Amino acid sequence: MDHSFDIDRILLKYIREEALSPEETVLLQEWLQAGEGREAMIQQFRNETGWVKDGLKQMQQTAHSRIWDKVSGRIEDEGYWATGTAVAPVIPLPRPHRAWWRYLAAATVIFAVAGTAFWILQQRSAAVPGKPAPAPVAAAADARPGGNRAILTLSNGQQINLDSTGNGVLAAQGNMNVTKLADGQLAYNKASDEKPTAPAFNVLSTPRAGQFSLTLPDGSRVWLNNASSLRYPIAFTGASRVVELTGEAYFEIAKDASHPFRVAIRRGASASTIEVLGTAFNIMAYDDENAERTTLVEGSVRFIHAGASALLKPEEQSVLDEHGSLKTLRQVNVAEITAWKNGYFHFDHASLETTMRQLARWYDVDVEYASTIPAQEFMGKIQRNLPLSAVLKGLENERVHFILEGRTLLVKP
Repeated sequence: MDHSFDIDRILLKYIREEALSPEETVLLQEWLQAGEGREAMIQQFRNETGWVKDGLKQMQQTAHSRIWDKVSGRIEDEGYWATGTAVAPVIPLPRPHRAWWRYLAAATVIFAVAGTAFWILQQRSAAVPGKPAPAPVAAAADARPGGNRAILTLSNGQQINLDSTGNGVLAAQGNMNVTKLADGQLAYNKASDEKPTAPAFNVLSTPRAGQFSLTLPDGSRVWLNNASSLRYPIAFTGASRVVELTGEAYFEIAKDASHPFRVAIRRGASASTIEVLGTAFNIMAYDDENAERTTLVEGSVRFIHAGASALLKPEEQSVLDEHGSLKTLRQVNVAEITAWKNGYFHFDHASLETTMRQLARWYDVDVEYASTIPAQEFMGKIQRNLPLSAVLKGLENERVHFILEGRTLLVKP
């Protein structure tokens, strides 16, 4: 089958920073692996991106249109691609048709300066001149990415494995039907007007390498990240709507001014509360992180802990550190923080340790450090549906290397 049209479409999706399906990712990887020249071209683009030293913003503000003009004007007639102010020859490759080549060149140029593809992911720690290129990631086996995996615990204690359960009505809880929808979604729909006789709660739990989304009985949406759990009533009947969270989740709350929404956060021995009316926000409260972070996307929320509180505005984040100190950060990178919900890792000056914790939870691996690793900061955007080896290949440089042995990821200088 000729997949040239598929490749065009896939590359255009990459240019627009749209998520690829696993099937599309496989097609792209197969195309790259079909010839040594293709891999070499990608590596060449990667090696020639050092001229962009001020990151994504400078590229987007000053270079994007200029690069596209050069690419569209030169690619088909001259076989060249633009690298900032210089123009370099392209390694010759077979071309199924003219549109394919233009899209490929445009996509790879944009990837090279914007860090939107995994093998073009850039580290802020610059390479040392004269040193050889890093060796490929050593891996006896690969780790597959996480997916829509979760356990639903009903009010009677019965547990339903949502990985293997088919779509449709799973159970009746009070006057509600619990329904599994397509693409990792759970919904509660009223089955009758009969009022519950007593409060009843369900718990949705995701393992490492798992995620799931949920529509609560009031219509609020929740996206639950890996290694997290949400406890909630099967019907909101009181003066307020209260749920309990451990781990990380993104919320879009249905507006109901007469019934304020509250999220009780459980992180170790710490307990905090988020008060909202109608808004969208992200809570990250993993036990292995050094701080609990609530980031507001729209609306307003109040973070409360031990008598202290912070009223957040959009693009603000409350940070509760391990010592119980509360502060507010302004103009945070919301896209980075909520990227997991949209199928990406997004690193914006992310430390090595922060990056490894994200990978450990999503790929269900244990990270060990062989010795002291020089300080690293990573920049870039990478899909979460790629195998771990592909991610590590993009992160590895002359200062940090990775060895995957079973479920253990060894990080060494």
